[in-house]
Amino acid sequence: MNKKGLSVIIGYVLLISISIVMSILVYQWLKTYVPTEEIKCPEGTSLFIREINYDCTNSVLNITVKNNGKFSIDGYFIHVSNKTDEQLAVIDISQRITFGGNISGNAITFSEWTENSLTPDENNIKISSFNVTGYGTLTKVELIPTRIQEVNDKNKFVSCGDVRVEEKLNC
Repeated sequence: MNKKGLSVIIGYVLLISISIVMSILVYQWLKTYVPTEEIKCPEGTSLFIREINYDCTNSVLNITVKNNGKFSIDGYFIHVSNKTDEQLAVIDISQRITFGGNISGNAITFSEWTENSLTPDENNIKISSFNVTGYGTLTKVELIPTRIQEVNDKNKFVSCGDVRVEEKLNC
């Protein structure tokens, strides 16, 4: 009997079987990269702008913030606007900080990835100063608090986007 056709069929069956097993392995591996749920700040996280001093002649913006929430925070994202009709401030000035915090990516932080140092204590305030030369006259500032949260035994940097604080600026 002629068994040449049988060996070709066995080769195709093995090729298809290996392809299916490889695709299952790749799918399981890629599934670990997709986040299962969004990491959010706990309800009750809040940031309060205690005082803003904007000197438009010297292009200096001083901000005093206080944590008036239930949970400690690590810092904030800061954006400004120089247009009165803009709904959302889009100019990131975090790289222009002169004192009062550390730069971590595009955020101003007050600690070194170990703890949230801005506690909800009445006397715990943070003052930051920014050089805003070259942006024109600013009309609005927005702050978005950030936290470090432990998720699966790892510290994660979390943005509290639903706790946005906005303040109008006057020259």
